[in-house]
Amino acid sequence: MQVRDKTLQLLVRHIDENSRETVCMDSRIEELELDSLAMFEIVFELEECFGVELDEVELAAMKTVRDLVESVEKKLAGEE
Repeated sequence: MQVRDKTLQLLVRHIDENSRETVCMDSRIEELELDSLAMFEIVFELEECFGVELDEVELAAMKTVRDLVESVEKKLAGEE
């Protein structure tokens, strides 16, 4: 499964039903109103699925869904 598809799938599972159809790569993470537990679960599942590790500094710098996807893709490509 592609990083983009998996990330969107995980986000949709954790956000409010009314917001699900509007989630896209340019959605701002803070506007998705995820609590810290949901965000932890999403990051953990991405790390497990793709065999990467995202550190707190990277996570703090992520503003959009695209940022999250690109961080995972860079780890996969070895561009840490």
